[in-house]
Amino acid sequence: MNRGRGARWLLLAAVLGLGLGSGCGDDGSTMAQRPSPEPEPPHLVAPVARVESTDRWLDLIAQRPSAVVIREDAVYIDLARRSASKHFALGQNAEWQQGVEVQERMAGVVRARTVSIDVPIDGELSPALNPDTDEHAGLALAIELCPLVEGQSVTVLWEEQPLAHLRLSEGWQRRTLSLPADRIHPGDNRLRLHFRHVGEHAGGPAAAAVSLVELGRHERITGLQPEGEHVAPFGVEPQPDGGATLELTAGTGLAYYVVPPRRGKLLLDVRGQGALLVTASSDADHREGRPPTVLWEEPLRPAGERRELDLTAWGGVPTRLEIRARGSRGDSGAVLRAAELVAHRTLPLDQRPRAPRDIVVLAIEGARADAFFDPGRRPSLEAIEALRRESMVFERAYAMGSAAVPSHAAWLSSVAPPVHLTVRGTFVADGQVMLPEVLARAGYLRALVTANPYVGEERGLAQGFDLRQAIGNEEEDDAVGVTRRALSLVQRHSERWFLYIDVDDPQAPYEPPRELLGELQAPLGAPLPHLTHIWVGRVYTGKHEPSADELRYVRRLYRGELQVVDRAVDELLTALREAGRLDDAIVVVMGIHGEEFFEHGSAGHGRNLREESIRVPLIVRAPTLLAPGKVSTPVDLLDLGPTLADLVGAPAPDGWQGESLVPVIDDPQPPPRLVLAYLGDGSRAAIVGDHKLLLGAGLDEQLYDLRADPGEHHDLRAEGGVALRMLRTALRWQTGHEDQWKRARWGTGANLRPTFAMDQGM
Repeated sequence: MNRGRGARWLLLAAVLGLGLGSGCGDDGSTMAQRPSPEPEPPHLVAPVARVESTDRWLDLIAQRPSAVVIREDAVYIDLARRSASKHFALGQNAEWQQGVEVQERMAGVVRARTVSIDVPIDGELSPALNPDTDEHAGLALAIELCPLVEGQSVTVLWEEQPLAHLRLSEGWQRRTLSLPADRIHPGDNRLRLHFRHVGEHAGGPAAAAVSLVELGRHERITGLQPEGEHVAPFGVEPQPDGGATLELTAGTGLAYYVVPPRRGKLLLDVRGQGALLVTASSDADHREGRPPTVLWEEPLRPAGERRELDLTAWGGVPTRLEIRARGSRGDSGAVLRAAELVAHRTLPLDQRPRAPRDIVVLAIEGARADAFFDPGRRPSLEAIEALRRESMVFERAYAMGSAAVPSHAAWLSSVAPPVHLTVRGTFVADGQVMLPEVLARAGYLRALVTANPYVGEERGLAQGFDLRQAIGNEEEDDAVGVTRRALSLVQRHSERWFLYIDVDDPQAPYEPPRELLGELQAPLGAPLPHLTHIWVGRVYTGKHEPSADELRYVRRLYRGELQVVDRAVDELLTALREAGRLDDAIVVVMGIHGEEFFEHGSAGHGRNLREESIRVPLIVRAPTLLAPGKVSTPVDLLDLGPTLADLVGAPAPDGWQGESLVPVIDDPQPPPRLVLAYLGDGSRAAIVGDHKLLLGAGLDEQLYDLRADPGEHHDLRAEGGVALRMLRTALRWQTGHEDQWKRARWGTGANLRPTFAMDQGM
């Protein structure tokens, strides 16, 4: 929304002349001041003792639901067990019912005509290490299944190419199929089962029961007979501290798909009979046919041993780590009391004084991160750049969507858009507890002033605010005018403020004041500034493909709108400083969503989950709480509300799904985090570290390495590999438990806490 701006061409200079430098509001009254605190360094956290952390970076025992099971040198997928759902094609959880007894065997029941399973082929099973011979293919597949419909048949497809058509007899049966080398590739391969009939079983639709999928070397797969009920490949024993010990039976291994930390180590505390094998391999190894590197292969001791294995060579590289127990005696096996990726680092002891203080949030609709953080952009944004030097800057912050209403709602409620119901731009569900309601209990005055009329009562976004005002089309609605109106609304109130200012200047129409544009001339065919919203619509609908000159021109108009926002930031900080409130306040400047300029064939916002649409600025100035610095790990706005509540000592509601970012801020090398963004059509973006998975509404997938390809031009989905499996697994866990997921209890899909496996019976 960016309407009613024509008057700004003539009025902005006069408006700016009113100023807030005297500490007065629009009506000349004096802004309420806080008593000046004792002088102290304004931008340093409180003194803290430096203490060694536990060094634990990723608890592999807690990550066991995400690990691929290897048994007798084959990928082993037991469809009866809930952890097997990590292999289901994204979006297909509903097609399966796991843990069902069928003819005295536990299995997964297929509730649809078609299901797909992603099977990794890597490590020792890499295709290049297992070539076809004259006698048979190098690798083979086994499926154990039981039809639930008379006369059932199934077509088996591998990477969407028919592999076999099988007529199924009654009862449980094991079918084995060769996998020719020209049908497989390193990394995830998709197995699809398409059944001819769907009938009824146990009160619901059903096609067949599937108990097991195995993939391994041809002679191993074809030489085995069905086992009947399958023996658990590992066991878990809960510990009083909330963790667990993990017991691997002989011949069983767990393969983890991770990006180890720089200078990381693998810490093992293990005892048992037989031997333990630990290997590491990369995508390059899998493609080029190099066997995994053996990190450790030693006999196990009944009394136990503690060992750290150096992973420096794998730091920052997507890596497959396998831990396998070996032995021939019946009592062979390994008991892991600890299996952790560790990174030696120090963390500050958090001694921040939690107490109420002003919270002022300037939210900017249409704010791209690169427009704020790229120092080469001109004209410069001097006030914002000065603020950055005094603040904690989250360099890779992501909005929860590329449209305003879902993003506002997600951060204010700390509930993901599909749960709070605004993913389609509708309203916040009545049961959500909003941040202003939390702050009300701490005695805050809560005020909302917005240039977007959709941010209001009708969609539940004004819930919990004492004072609220939407700036209409007939009023001065640029960032400076909205900021001034917000300050005038609260200036007489001496209690603590939660002031939420929402501006939308960097959205079409891009119509900044003329004096900010210098000698800018519109190229032939380019729109006038006040008509750029029509240009955006034509580009979005494919009716117009802009030239390079047009794009430069429109981007300059956009930059002019950011200059207006920069002026608003300057006025806001000046007013707070002269009122004596600035250095006792938390000031946040954040983006609500980004803006596209034909990077991927569109313009405006709200249509995709590309970086230009969802990566936004997030700057937090909080003297004595947060030292100036940068956080480079990806974060999303779901955690902003809990972070602000944490910093002022307000308890977070049980219903919030996010968690405070204070531990991430304090950690020089934070563990991996999954951040998510959503569109109303069901699309998702999942980001872990430098890798990003886009899941489209039609369940199509695209994979990008953002470090090597920040513009998202080279889709790596076909070559997939370790990063694809890591992202798919993390996304499956969170989308499969979307309504119940709380990061404070379960972590994220990329770094599961021990409670996740325990709560899920895994």
